[in-house]
Amino acid sequence: MAHIVLDARGYFTTTGRYIRKLVEGLARLDDDHQYTLVLPADRIHEWAAPSTRFRAVASSAPFFSVAEQVDLARQIRALRPDLVHFCMQQQPVVLGVPRVTTFHDMTLLKIRNVKKSRLASAVRRGAGLFAFAAAAHLGRLDIVVSRFSGDDLRRFTGVGRKKIVLTYEAADPIPDPPEAVSVPFDRFVLFVGNQVPYKNLERLFDAVQTLAASRAGLGLVVAGRIDDDGRRILRERPDLARAAHFTGYVSEGSLRWLYENAAVFAFPSFYEGFGLPGLEAMSHGCPVASSSATCLPEVYGGAAVHFDPDDVSGMASALADVIDDPAFAAELVRRGHRRVAQFSWDRMARETRDVYERALRTRAGVVPVSAPPGRG
Repeated sequence: MAHIVLDARGYFTTTGRYIRKLVEGLARLDDDHQYTLVLPADRIHEWAAPSTRFRAVASSAPFFSVAEQVDLARQIRALRPDLVHFCMQQQPVVLGVPRVTTFHDMTLLKIRNVKKSRLASAVRRGAGLFAFAAAAHLGRLDIVVSRFSGDDLRRFTGVGRKKIVLTYEAADPIPDPPEAVSVPFDRFVLFVGNQVPYKNLERLFDAVQTLAASRAGLGLVVAGRIDDDGRRILRERPDLARAAHFTGYVSEGSLRWLYENAAVFAFPSFYEGFGLPGLEAMSHGCPVASSSATCLPEVYGGAAVHFDPDDVSGMASALADVIDDPAFAAELVRRGHRRVAQFSWDRMARETRDVYERALRTRAGVVPVSAPPGRG
């Protein structure tokens, strides 16, 4: 029996689905490990233990803060764990406790924050590189969510391949009943997520505008809270009002309805660590047109039509292939269902538990990056 602490401060965020599914999966496994979750203090009351092997403690330490480096480290040491799993890259550098870390992506290091000055952005990325490299080398094993993310981790931190373990994420259909969403189009291309520049939303706008000029009733639906970048786009591009509709926040049931009624789900991103929304769309029978950048061909395989995210005309052509050809769209839906079935949250939890046990046995990582599931 081992006492394992999970840094779950991101539990209630959108990206916290990984942590939530991991905890659910660990609770279903037949072992005698005891788990303590470190949850955000302002929301710990919302959490319910999935079994008697799980408990939670509260932390107010923000990511990338002095409190994270000092207070969180002190709190974790006081819990006297045998192992700590940092479920995101952010963590104390000096800890004195065996650790494993999940590295989802290297966005902080690769993408400049255009809202900050070049100097501030460079300083932030430099600090991030030091912190990520320290975590990667100090950890007994490092978990990545795609082969691409593993290659990025090695490139940026120099950590050895033998310390890296690949555990793919997965996608489950949304269980909530569908709730109809009012959209001003007869047919629509769906985008889900935030509107930061690397998501490439403006080129998607241009591609859909091109298609809408010769396809009456076609438009783009952007689902999700409108952030600062979304407001900037709407302010700077008033021409988009005719071809795009921002829903703002949508419930799980509304998101399910959008997936099930979209003509195509578009994922034009320049950079992703895994690309969960595309798999989620596939699970609801929505054909997917995706960027060919980073991990996305690895994860989606032949279950999506791919395009160069820099090429607006190529993006428009890929979307048109799905919108104008019902037989091709139906084939993508069939491939999508097969592809989604190749990923499993339970398998991810089981493989992560295996990482814990291997990390507890040795100080040297000995697990190579595993092979991806078969192409769809």
